[in-house]
Amino acid sequence: MIVDKEKRDTFELLYKTHYKELYIHALSFVRDEEEAKDIVTDVYEYVWKNFEKLDSSVSLRPFLYSLVRSRSLDFLRKEKTKEKFLAYKKTFPEEEEEYVEYEQLIEKVMHIIENMPQQTATVFKKCFIERKKYQEAGDELGISINTVRWHITKAISILRGQMSDVEMILLYAFFLKK
Repeated sequence: MIVDKEKRDTFELLYKTHYKELYIHALSFVRDEEEAKDIVTDVYEYVWKNFEKLDSSVSLRPFLYSLVRSRSLDFLRKEKTKEKFLAYKKTFPEEEEEYVEYEQLIEKVMHIIENMPQQTATVFKKCFIERKKYQEAGDELGISINTVRWHITKAISILRGQMSDVEMILLYAFFLKK
């Protein structure tokens, strides 16, 4: 890429003149030296990519400060979200325990399904375990889509009657993520 010498010189001057103060500005927000450097570098990268669009008659210093402030606040928001997630995750048991509980839940669901009326169990398995659409399941079983819906409603009602609210939520989460 051929770079206009005047553009490069102007950018270098902008960089040398303001880098340190922008770094300190970012550091005052994020309190992490490496992150502050990354933020300032991102700002300069943005400026370089958009250099032609910038108004050269206006001082870029306030604009640079504004960009650094904005990027620093974005970083802090992401960090806060990450902290909340980690705190939330700590409330869950270890993965091995989760797996055992998951296996127990599936075992319980399969036991309940096996004790459902045969047609209801078959429809439920086709729609939720084999992941077939209601129309597909109806076509395979030779029943209408309304009959499929009726069996699904009946199966869910049976499951609700034999499972706790927490187990039902985990079951829904399992079926929704697939």
